[in-house]
Amino acid sequence: MSQIQRIRGMAWDHPRALNPLNAISAQWSGECDLSVSWEARPLKAFEDQPLDELASAFDLVLMDYPFVGTAAQSGLMAPVNDWVDAAYLRDQADHSVGPSYDSYTWSGQQWALAIDAATQVSAVRTDLLDAAGLDHPPQTWNGVAELVQELKDGPLHVAIPLNPNHAYCAFLAVGLAMLGTDFWPRGEKPDRETALAALDFLSELAPALHPMSQSSDPIAISDRMANSDEILFVPLMFGYSNYSRPGFRKHSLRFGNAPRGENGHIGSVLGGVGIALSALSPQRELAAELARLLVSAEMQSGLYVQSGGQPGHGAAWDSESANDLVDNFFLATRETMDQAFMRPRVPGHRQFQEQAGVLINRCIWKKDINAAACLDTFDQLTDRLLGHWE
Repeated sequence: MSQIQRIRGMAWDHPRALNPLNAISAQWSGECDLSVSWEARPLKAFEDQPLDELASAFDLVLMDYPFVGTAAQSGLMAPVNDWVDAAYLRDQADHSVGPSYDSYTWSGQQWALAIDAATQVSAVRTDLLDAAGLDHPPQTWNGVAELVQELKDGPLHVAIPLNPNHAYCAFLAVGLAMLGTDFWPRGEKPDRETALAALDFLSELAPALHPMSQSSDPIAISDRMANSDEILFVPLMFGYSNYSRPGFRKHSLRFGNAPRGENGHIGSVLGGVGIALSALSPQRELAAELARLLVSAEMQSGLYVQSGGQPGHGAAWDSESANDLVDNFFLATRETMDQAFMRPRVPGHRQFQEQAGVLINRCIWKKDINAAACLDTFDQLTDRLLGHWE
């Protein structure tokens, strides 16, 4: 009797990731008579865990796009161009949601397929909004600041996930809203005047935010917002469309675009997830077949989104039936997706994001370092870890 072939994949620990992977893999493996198992790591590990710890143990890895430079340089991941034909890649590029496809391009090759698309957006509890006598949530950062002050002494709060990694992303988003795409040009440092203003703005906002903002990520904030009556509005966090699905949690959230600056620009940092094939996989052909299926337009618009996934293929974002499942999450946040900013993708970014995030979190919350000193150190980290970044 022949031994059953096994494929192992690594995701991150949330139903948005695991549920569609398990549903599609179960259907496919039953047809192919093989075993597929998906393991999960916490969001923090997804954002920070080195690829070499994953490539040797798993055939397929879901990764954050800032790792693409490391993937290309290390040889740990097989170039997508080696296991996907040109027509498939053209379809992926033509149906990219915002810059998702481009975020996995490096040195003329693809290193992952955009299985999931996300960026920082806003979320509101519409029932609490009505109870507070408000017609709609604020659309600008000035409006956010006013709402934060209005609510600070009451039972309802505004929250923003501002733990270290997400404080870093929030700093970038606010700066982008203030200045637009010139805030942090590729290969350079952030515009100093705007960066100082962004740090000061977040520092002034922080004391009146919901207390869990200081140490929480988007999953924790979304769960608290959906399961209690404490948080009315989150102006900026990576959107999880699951929370807009009826019955996913006690209450549903309604998502919209991130706030605009005075110039009308939406500031947001690209998130999402790429699926990569380990160059060390003993099951490369079968694993590649599964990856192509998971990211195909048909599956992304069908079982993937129906199982709680947040697709990376534009056909799903444009689909009326997909939007019906998530209270129009995809249509309501598409403008923000299209303006999303790509973080640096050079190999040093993993260490940079971790160190810069701790620095900005200190500046915003502990205030043991002022904005000027914070930015000086940020610039030094840029020189040391990012260089002329892409």
